[in-house]
Amino acid sequence: MLKDTRNLLWMVPIAVLITMPLWKPLAADFLSPDYRGSGASDPSLKSPRSAGSSEMTGVQIEQSQNGTKDWQLTAGRLYSKDDEPDMQLEDVQALFFGTTGEHEETRIRSQKAWYNTDSKQITLRGDVVIRNNKGYEMLTESLEYLAAEKQIRTTSPVNIQGSNIKVSGNRLLYDTATGNYSLVGHVMCRVW
Repeated sequence: MLKDTRNLLWMVPIAVLITMPLWKPLAADFLSPDYRGSGASDPSLKSPRSAGSSEMTGVQIEQSQNGTKDWQLTAGRLYSKDDEPDMQLEDVQALFFGTTGEHEETRIRSQKAWYNTDSKQITLRGDVVIRNNKGYEMLTESLEYLAAEKQIRTTSPVNIQGSNIKVSGNRLLYDTATGNYSLVGHVMCRVW
């Protein structure tokens, strides 16, 4: 009889291991922080990867007019919902091209961005760094690219640095085609 009890003790762990593929997903769902007990959770409370949405990594988006490239946007990750024109991007690098004859380029890096496919407007937020090929670097927390005007606009404080100059202000309007910018609101300039 002792022999049968010992065999029974070994059978229970073996049965648990063999049936693990059947019960493990249910246990993981039960132990998850957003378990509701009803078997179905609210998809709007989860990450952007809910039903009716898409997620991509290593994404590149370009906009061209009449065969000339206006801008190119590269992101580490993109989220979008099927029924909405806005796309959310993370780890963003953008390249804006000026007039063809002047080969003006503006490079922008930010943590996050939103691109609206209807208006073609790009909004960048989070440690935004703007660099142009004239050697200027601009730092701000958020900005918008207005496609129709080919302008970058921000209402966040801006710091601009170049060779022998440092400028700061409250708002910026920057023309990507010409490289000209307008800075307003408590503008301070230091030249050395």
